[in-house]
Amino acid sequence: MRTLALATAVALTLTAPPASADSALTLAKPTGDRPVGTTSVYLKDTSRPDPWVPSVPYRELMVSLFYPAVPSPGPKKQFMTEAEAKAVFDEAGITGIPPSVMTTVRTDAVVDARPAGRALPAVVLSPGFKRPRAELTSLSEDLASHGYLVVLVDHTYENVATTFPDGHVTGCAACGNYDPQFWQKLQRGRAKDVSFVLDSLTRSKWAPLLDASRIGMAGHSVGGVSTVNAMVTDPRIKAGIDVDGTQNDPLLAPGLDRPFLFFGRQSLYAPGTGQESQTWDDDWKQLTGWKRWLTVAGMAHPSFTDIGLVGEQLGLDFGASTPAVRGQAITAAYVRAFFDRHLRGRPQPLLDQPSVQYPEVAFARTSTPYLPAPTGDRPVGSTQVYLKDTSRPDPWVPSVPYRELMVSLFYPAASPKGPKTQYVTPEESAALLDRSGLDVPPDTLTTMVTNSVADARPAGRGLPLIVLSPGYTKPRATLSALAEELASHGYVVAVIGHTYENTGQSFPDGHFAGCASCAVSHDDGFGEKLELGRAADVSFVLDSLAHSKWAPLIDSSRIGMAGHSIGGASTIPAMVADSRIQAGMNIDGTTHVPLTPPGLSRPFMFLGHQLGATACAQTDSTWERDWAQLTGWRRWAEVQGAQHASFTDVGLVGDEFGVGYGAKTTALRTQEITRAYVTAFFDRHLRGEPRPILDRPGYPEVSFCH
Repeated sequence: MRTLALATAVALTLTAPPASADSALTLAKPTGDRPVGTTSVYLKDTSRPDPWVPSVPYRELMVSLFYPAVPSPGPKKQFMTEAEAKAVFDEAGITGIPPSVMTTVRTDAVVDARPAGRALPAVVLSPGFKRPRAELTSLSEDLASHGYLVVLVDHTYENVATTFPDGHVTGCAACGNYDPQFWQKLQRGRAKDVSFVLDSLTRSKWAPLLDASRIGMAGHSVGGVSTVNAMVTDPRIKAGIDVDGTQNDPLLAPGLDRPFLFFGRQSLYAPGTGQESQTWDDDWKQLTGWKRWLTVAGMAHPSFTDIGLVGEQLGLDFGASTPAVRGQAITAAYVRAFFDRHLRGRPQPLLDQPSVQYPEVAFARTSTPYLPAPTGDRPVGSTQVYLKDTSRPDPWVPSVPYRELMVSLFYPAASPKGPKTQYVTPEESAALLDRSGLDVPPDTLTTMVTNSVADARPAGRGLPLIVLSPGYTKPRATLSALAEELASHGYVVAVIGHTYENTGQSFPDGHFAGCASCAVSHDDGFGEKLELGRAADVSFVLDSLAHSKWAPLIDSSRIGMAGHSIGGASTIPAMVADSRIQAGMNIDGTTHVPLTPPGLSRPFMFLGHQLGATACAQTDSTWERDWAQLTGWRRWAEVQGAQHASFTDVGLVGDEFGVGYGAKTTALRTQEITRAYVTAFFDRHLRGEPRPILDRPGYPEVSFCH
């Protein structure tokens, strides 16, 4: 059965000489600033017989408490007893290494040290099947060093050995036959263990150390999936983490509305990889609160625990390509960030978007969408600019005697500090999500994590300007990731909201403009009207910025334009109508206004998704038509595996929420490619900087068709 393979089957081979009895095996050092104490607590639940040995009329448990301590020179905690170590080695088939080496592993918690502090947030930890609680010692010490009370539970008869104060050692009575009912019993029994432990602690001498209103839980393997069971049955547990555990007792309606994190191997738990990841997907749909689904590249099942850490030092190969010490550091960082956020209310950027500090960690699913961080070396600021063109009536609502526009301006900022820009207003979010198929609150997109500081002070003068035009029905916000990227590389970026051409746009005075053009007949002349109207919008925006307070920020001799879909198709008409635009890009947009002789002599680039089964085998006929009229520098590139939405934030949000839109290449990857080519194109043609990526494809997904 798949869960048995997860929980118990670890193929171990020696890759180095076995450690001798006096080898200095060590755990990960705690990263917090507080000394750590520990004690062992024996508990007996007389309200129920043991579920695995019914002849025992009670359930007895061993629990290790880890906590911030007053500095003390006392003895350090023993990692395992020799009996426990021998049982672990025997179960894994490890020979040639004396089990006694496990008794000398260096830990950092002082036994029975005096606690420091009161009313601490608490985290219950549950180990994997067959594994003693010692496997989560490093994680426990790290959390305690940051001010947590950690309650590490040994689930009796579910691991190979548990040592009790009177000297008796229990074995794995639960080991044997593993059908679905077995795993359900295991998970539900662990939930009862956890509730009993919490009941006992709150009535014990340790109660003053525990803040009963701030309790979280995490576990490894079956301990991870048991966290779901425990949270369902015990509302005291406010937040939970499943670390690399496959679910066998599915979460049912009404689900769970408290924060939850899936954290596991990329090889097994990336969405769509198999039955294991499907169990996460099934539970994901029932999680209605804050949630994340993160995967870690290069990890094996033991990599998240001290079994992997100590085993690697012993020369054992678990099949991981990420070193165990790195795996432990990643696990500790994300577990701590999760509980800091949900038990302490502290913002944690690590949970908002992928981190350059931990490139192994991928965000597979999220309940709070995010924009990927810009790659440039400059902080980004942004502001909203309202413009009113009184020289013409609105083309879609002629009763409005002017054309009003909203423009988002992105630019290099003097400082990265300050509140981040709101992605869209609540009204814009609701309009964009309406009939999107996403089962999320209408204001969800207001929580999008952006990277630009709202109304930050600009840095620099005379910078090149790039105008961006979004796709039809899409608000200007959907090009924010690209805009932030360009600004981080020293560009001013003006993203235009073409009024009445998107799902909805908010204005400073509070009024809201919907998609009036959506009600117009989309006949043969509709696309032409859109493109020519957008060209007029662009020229008006350039005129307005040149006479605004933003004029010193912009070099009017270095202006470029790019757009997506109809915004891309509008770039050629805008360049034909306005000679200030020195270079342009069409990103995946079929054109409706033909480029006619004498054509266009300024640099131009087409970037789109691959239409045919093979590269460049099938192309857009309108691009072929216009290509023949481009007489200056030109490129035509296509991206394999991408779809129309892949080039914008729409694809990013779709991937983050797990909504399929036909792409085989992730939106994050397509966004990386798009950013690279757009930035390179304008670096070359507005700054005169050579960019080899424009001379030969720099990504395996990219082909040059012309």
